[in-house]
Amino acid sequence: MRATHGLALALVLGCSQVAPRTGHMERPPSSPPPSAAPPPTAAPPPPAATASPAPPPYDLAADRERIRVQAQAELGDGTQTALAQGVFVLVAAPGWNKTALAASTDLTTRAIDAYYSGRFDKRPERAIGVYLFADAASYQAYCKARLGGECDSPFGMYHPDIKRIVMNAGPGLGTLTHELVHPIVEADFPRAPIWLNEGIASLFEAPVLPAKGEIHGIKNWRLPRLLEGMRAPAEQREARLDVLFGMSDDKFRDAEEKLHYATARYVCQWLDQEGWLWPFYRDWRDHFADDPTGEKTFAQVTKMTPAQANAPWTRWARAL
Repeated sequence: MRATHGLALALVLGCSQVAPRTGHMERPPSSPPPSAAPPPTAAPPPPAATASPAPPPYDLAADRERIRVQAQAELGDGTQTALAQGVFVLVAAPGWNKTALAASTDLTTRAIDAYYSGRFDKRPERAIGVYLFADAASYQAYCKARLGGECDSPFGMYHPDIKRIVMNAGPGLGTLTHELVHPIVEADFPRAPIWLNEGIASLFEAPVLPAKGEIHGIKNWRLPRLLEGMRAPAEQREARLDVLFGMSDDKFRDAEEKLHYATARYVCQWLDQEGWLWPFYRDWRDHFADDPTGEKTFAQVTKMTPAQANAPWTRWARAL
């Protein structure tokens, strides 16, 4: 803050003295000339603000080691760790054997190779812990002990504030390829709406990797919820492709969240099958400021508006 100091100039005038009258006027004594008081001394300027020291540069290797040490402290001596793709520290909780950890590391490596083959561009810059639990009981126990309550999902979740994926790997590794998408989208398209983020992540719950650099999603357990919504008169307005465009994150998470997940997931699978998903994703990411709902980008890529695309998408989904 800058302070401004004004200088006041005070004039001190001498007072003329007049003698009492005694029958004739006496000449008054001469008055001293006016004199200026010295200006007050200016207050010293405030001390310059001391700049806070710059934080040290981020040390990826040290952060990976921090995650390893913390995981072993939290989970015990039987904890195993492995590194995948430079930033993902896989943590196998006790009960997760070396063979399963090796399979998880291999899947992470192949999936991320495919994610960055014409799909995503920017990689996470900070280390991410990936905690793998062998069953629902140990998974929920960890959430209660370390994350403040029950796990939000029975399968897994990504905590962006602490850069940690926590998952129940008992049902299979589809949750791993799902959750890996979230920190990648966070880095690559931070303004992506939840419906797109979860739609792509859910697409890879049932991944196929036919060749190096290739990954696609196939039909999975979310389809019955979509078909149910398409049949139910009260839900048909939600089980539509075009309802996603402009859907707020809060709306996605409302009472119809499972239906929204299924809709977003199968919209992404259809777009991927048609060769439109990644041109749409990348163009929308790059022009989000001019097209916040994604409708213009969708129309440019598919040559249909979202409303026009709903009919062919619905026929495709019902035929799966």
